[in-house]
Amino acid sequence: YPIVASGGLDNNYEIVYVQGTLTITKANVTAIAVNASRVYGSLNPLFTINYTGFVNGENSSVLDTAPTASTAATSTSAAGTYPITVSGGSDINYTFSYTPGTLTITKATVTATASDASRVYGVANPTFSIAYSGFVLGENSSVLNVLPVANSPATLASNVGVYPINVSGGSDNNYSFVYEGANLTITKATPVITWANPSAI
Repeated sequence: YPIVASGGLDNNYEIVYVQGTLTITKANVTAIAVNASRVYGSLNPLFTINYTGFVNGENSSVLDTAPTASTAATSTSAAGTYPITVSGGSDINYTFSYTPGTLTITKATVTATASDASRVYGVANPTFSIAYSGFVLGENSSVLNVLPVANSPATLASNVGVYPINVSGGSDNNYSFVYEGANLTITKATPVITWANPSAI
C-alpha cells in the first residue's frame, strides 16, 4: 500500500514528496488436527481441525481454501496409532502451520461362547466347542494369534451332575475377548451285568 506524505509548509523550503510503501504480510494460522479414535474394521471418522492465530475476530470461514485432515489408515489397518496429517490450506491473508494429530484404532471385541456338552459318568470329557461372534471384515477365528480354549473342572472321577465349561486364553493384535461359559452334564452310566449259567459250572 502507498505511504503518502503531505501537508508540509515552510517560508524557506519547497517541499517535494516521495511516496513510500507499506507492506502487509500474511498472518500465520496454525491448523491443529484433533485426535480421534475408532474400532478396528470400521471406517475412519470425520477428522476435525482446530485453529489458532486468526486476527480481527475472523475464523476459518474466511479462508479461501480450508486445510483438510487425513490419515493413511484404512478400515483394514491393524489396531494401533496412526498420524492424522493436515495440509492444503490457502488464503490471501494467512499462511499456515500444521500440527498433526493421532488416530487410535482400538481392538474390536469378539465374544467366544462355549457350547453345552454332556457325557456319561466315568468317561473322559469330550472336546468342547466354541462359537464366535463379533468378527469384522469377513474374518473368523483363523486370524486369531492365540485361540481361546474351553475346559471344565470335571474329571473322569467326577460324580453325576452339572459342571461349568469355562472359556479363556484368547489373544490377538486386533481383537479383545468376552467369554461366555456353558454347562457339562454328566449322566449316570448304565452297568452291563452278565449272568453265568450255573449248569455250565
